[in-house]
Amino acid sequence: MPNITQLAGMLPRDPQFREWLSTATEVEQLTADEAAAIIRTVCKIDSRRALAIDDAAAKRFHNLLRRPFVEWRSKQH
Repeated sequence: MPNITQLAGMLPRDPQFREWLSTATEVEQLTADEAAAIIRTVCKIDSRRALAIDDAAAKRFHNLLRRPFVEWRSKQH
């Protein structure tokens, strides 16, 4: 299981995550770089490394991005 920093680095490259994020942000065809920037903005961090040391940012990542994405993905199958 990847740690939170690794997960935040992997998700922007996941086409399903970008599809979900595109729907959530109403932006078509997000690139991996754009998805990574959205993660940083939502989590209020400058670098994904901050997720490992900033508990509030980690909670935002899980509650605002990871959990909603996992729920959305489970409904797609």
